[in-house]
Amino acid sequence: MSGVGVDWLEDSTFLEFGYCVTFARGLDAVELLRRMGCDVATAAMKTRIDANHWIEDLLDDGHPDVGDKEWVIRAGESDGWAFAVEDGGIRGIDEEVLVEVSAGTVAMSIFRNVNAVTVFSYAESGLVVCQYESPLQRGGSDPDRLVPELIRAGVLCPGGDMPDLGIAEEQRLTLRMMHAEFGVTLPQETVEDGELLAAMI
Repeated sequence: MSGVGVDWLEDSTFLEFGYCVTFARGLDAVELLRRMGCDVATAAMKTRIDANHWIEDLLDDGHPDVGDKEWVIRAGESDGWAFAVEDGGIRGIDEEVLVEVSAGTVAMSIFRNVNAVTVFSYAESGLVVCQYESPLQRGGSDPDRLVPELIRAGVLCPGGDMPDLGIAEEQRLTLRMMHAEFGVTLPQETVEDGELLAAMI
């Protein structure tokens, strides 16, 4: 692993509008975007700022064919995982999307909105195994699968209860668990200020 985790999201400017990041093991950026329903035929390298204005700029330049597009997702690859970053988006926590993304592999998504609502999802081979807003109210095909990992991370106590954590700290521990247990990383400089492959949906 590169050593760069994902918990920096909780100290980033992404908190202004919220974030959703989806990871898929062994895929490349194009395939992840395709599985998320994006138009990969028109994908292009974009910074975060350019991606957020892409659809609007195209419409202003007289391209009405993008009028049905809702938002832009940027994707990259790091340490054997593809990742897709949504600035204020929610597609990565949609169960149907996770089913598609995880076909033949493992996928995870982490979400936080401006109201501090958080969602963590873990999927394998086309099944959403564990998904929750609160670690004590887990859903999915095997909601207890990640209990050992959540205990090791401090998200849950050894007896299965929750420690007295604020939302930000609970989210940070979940992000650290994703890195420690599954090896996902998110290159901060590239995601925040560099270019990633962007596609409209």
